[in-house]
Amino acid sequence: MTEQTTCKYQKLSYEILGLLAASFAVSFFFFQFLSLTADSIVASYYEYHNLTPTYAQITDAELWVFSGSLITAVCFFITLFLFLLGQKLAYIYQLTRGVEALQTPDMDFLMPLEGNNELTRLAETINYLSATQRQIREKEKALNEEKEQLIRTLSHDIRTPLTSILSYSEFLSSPQTCSPEALQEYLPLIQKKALQIRELTDILLDGGKRNPERFEDARLLMEQLIGEFEDALEDNYKVSTDFAQCSPFAGIFDVQELRRIFDNLISNVEKYADREKTIYLLLRVKDGQLTIRQENNKRILTQPAESYQMGLNSIRRIAHHYGGQVEVEQDSLHFAITITLSSF
Repeated sequence: MTEQTTCKYQKLSYEILGLLAASFAVSFFFFQFLSLTADSIVASYYEYHNLTPTYAQITDAELWVFSGSLITAVCFFITLFLFLLGQKLAYIYQLTRGVEALQTPDMDFLMPLEGNNELTRLAETINYLSATQRQIREKEKALNEEKEQLIRTLSHDIRTPLTSILSYSEFLSSPQTCSPEALQEYLPLIQKKALQIRELTDILLDGGKRNPERFEDARLLMEQLIGEFEDALEDNYKVSTDFAQCSPFAGIFDVQELRRIFDNLISNVEKYADREKTIYLLLRVKDGQLTIRQENNKRILTQPAESYQMGLNSIRRIAHHYGGQVEVEQDSLHFAITITLSSF
């Protein structure tokens, strides 16, 4: 404790001495009051009965008055001092309960601040520790929730390349389609998706560690990702992409994060989009912002399908890393998602 802090609070010992002195002063005046009152009563008694006391009677009366007043004043002093001290002891008991409460999960308590001494300082310290532990528990809870969310989103994102690998493998295992040309085309794709799964697994094991890189011409990276988007959907969908508003730009991106965005878009299209309608994808760079907008018509589902929310949560989490946001517009027939990456 610094000297300035020490000067801010009075000494508890001084306060106790003050209580002792105050109790003594009050008891002394009480003793004087009792003595004068008793002497006046004795004098009035003799005068009322026309008695003339002897010297010995006067001495005995004064002795009895002094002794009675002194005993009464001493009892009053002890009672008053213990009463005043009891308030301090009760406060110390409250502080003891507060210290014990620090050992329990219940952090929703505050010690009352009474006086201006070491006990007050102790109460403030208990309140500070209580608030600190409560903040630590809240941060731990938030970190655990974030960790669980990371595991859920990454697990969901791993399913997309895994599904592609299973589809490619099933395609190649068919005697009708397993030609040398097909092997040459699909084996690199399987390897690429397997590497993506490994990278996502590494991210999961590293607790969501990012690996951003600087791209002097990030438009080329976007073209590559959109090419993968088109390749994944071209067999079943007509895809229309628009690069007209995407001029060359530089930025720092984590390639895996961007790939996860497009993988989730692909997954949502495959689950919900109408195969008879065109899938639209727009890229735009304006005022330091990269905008990715994807639109499609919904197909009529005969049974309830998995919700969009897991993939959208993954996209929102990634967009947050770039100071961006995600807006979703949908009704019973149409779905559109706009992803804005602000700080790249």
